[in-house]
Amino acid sequence: MNERIKKMLSYMEENGLDAFLISKAENIRYLSGFTGGEDARLLLTPNCRYIFTDSRYFEQVRRECPDWELVKSRPPGLEELQKVSSTLNRIGVESHVISYNSYCQLEQSLPNKLIPLTNEVERLRQVKDENELQMMRKAARIGDEVFSELCRYKIAPGISERELASEIVYFLRNKGCDNEAFATIALAGENAALPHGQPGELRLKSGDMLTLDFGGFYSGYAADMTRTVAITEALPEFQSRYRAVLEAQKLGVSLVKAGAVCREIDAAVRNCLQGYELADYFQHGFPVPNCDRYHAENNPPVHNPASNF
Repeated sequence: MNERIKKMLSYMEENGLDAFLISKAENIRYLSGFTGGEDARLLLTPNCRYIFTDSRYFEQVRRECPDWELVKSRPPGLEELQKVSSTLNRIGVESHVISYNSYCQLEQSLPNKLIPLTNEVERLRQVKDENELQMMRKAARIGDEVFSELCRYKIAPGISERELASEIVYFLRNKGCDNEAFATIALAGENAALPHGQPGELRLKSGDMLTLDFGGFYSGYAADMTRTVAITEALPEFQSRYRAVLEAQKLGVSLVKAGAVCREIDAAVRNCLQGYELADYFQHGFPVPNCDRYHAENNPPVHNPASNF
């Protein structure tokens, strides 16, 4: 935590900031260790570390972040924030996190002091330390274990999508996850074509393809696993498409190395799939232009809150 604070303070000094107000729950946890961040704020200055929250969390603050000075306040806590900030002039705020209404309230309480900033704490979080890597690996291992349990005991004709999704959530919790990383997806038959469909009462039958997409948070760090499973036996059509996708995946993995250009890897995988007339089905949640003309400066990174840690 102290190393993270040092980096944040260094950024503030370089940009002439007297303080930084952190509102995003994941960023609050990253800098302070406090896990109740949905109802809290941090105010970081060169000399002080303040955490603003209400009476539900007082004891939790004392346990999780004893190095931070607790400011007792009820949301939005503008009066207390105003008092603490009376001698501060340039206060960075996470403009990509708070609503327009919240920003207006802050501006009214702290006139001419706010400096809107975007993803500055996230930039620090991009580089993981060894402890973070361990948490991510553990979250991924739990996902592997859950999938193994499902294949051994649960995935079979007759079970419903909803029942299977409930089993996944149970296994994630039972093996140490704090929560789901996102709503669990278990879809079979024609429903398997819905990347983000809702599990329902449809029951698995022989010959179905089952799409599973799940993951859990372990100590604040998430894993995400997507698997497609054939019920009893895959039809020849599915087997041929599986082999094509596997070939493309292996090609993509083989090209990943330090210095590789992402758009070139993407293009190679798409070209491989094009040979099987499957490239049009390689889709994502944001537009991907012609890979030959794909430039990062025209396509800024997409932030996914479900993957914060």
